[in-house]
Amino acid sequence: MLETIAGAGDALLQILLLIFSYAFLGGTIKYIDQAYDEGIGSLKAAKPLAVVSGILMGVVMVIDGGFSTAFFLAMLISLVITKKIDNQSFMIGTMTGLATFLVGGSVWGMDIMPLPLVVFIIAGIVDELADALAHDRNLGRAAGLLLHYRPFSDIALVALIVAAPFEWTYLAPYFAFTLSYLLMGMREEGQVGASVRSIIRKAGDLRPWAIGRRP
Repeated sequence: MLETIAGAGDALLQILLLIFSYAFLGGTIKYIDQAYDEGIGSLKAAKPLAVVSGILMGVVMVIDGGFSTAFFLAMLISLVITKKIDNQSFMIGTMTGLATFLVGGSVWGMDIMPLPLVVFIIAGIVDELADALAHDRNLGRAAGLLLHYRPFSDIALVALIVAAPFEWTYLAPYFAFTLSYLLMGMREEGQVGASVRSIIRKAGDLRPWAIGRRP
């Protein structure tokens, strides 16, 4: 019984640490993005935040493995493919994250799951195409809001959970990243009272593959 309680406590602590880490990364990435693209925030703060975020991202990928490795590697790969690493801090953060992951992985091992990694990347591409379609055509309010939100990465995660590679508890850190990114943008821009349409578009922008995309 005591071993069961201890095991449950360790699992709870692990997921809480993941939630905090993902929330921190979502917020700092948005802060850096706005500092360069919109002049909101401090460029001096952006560089140290990029280093801290890169180290944390690499550590999370090494320690958590499977899900975090697939999620963040998909993000970094998408940023490189779409050429959205367009400022010095993003470059510093990306290189720091990859270096931390490679060094830590060489010591403690790397848990790279090809299928989830590919699924996340494909979902991101579909989200981008769907968002572009919603911009180019009048699909109606409901369909437009849905596609601007970029729902396919959410669907991909749920599908991976149902298929068994990941536990349902990973929904918590995933949406902690999403919410933190969104709230950081709302706080900085003073748009807490923004329209539903604006908020949904901002939620779409926090997708890893949409980071760095200018309006």
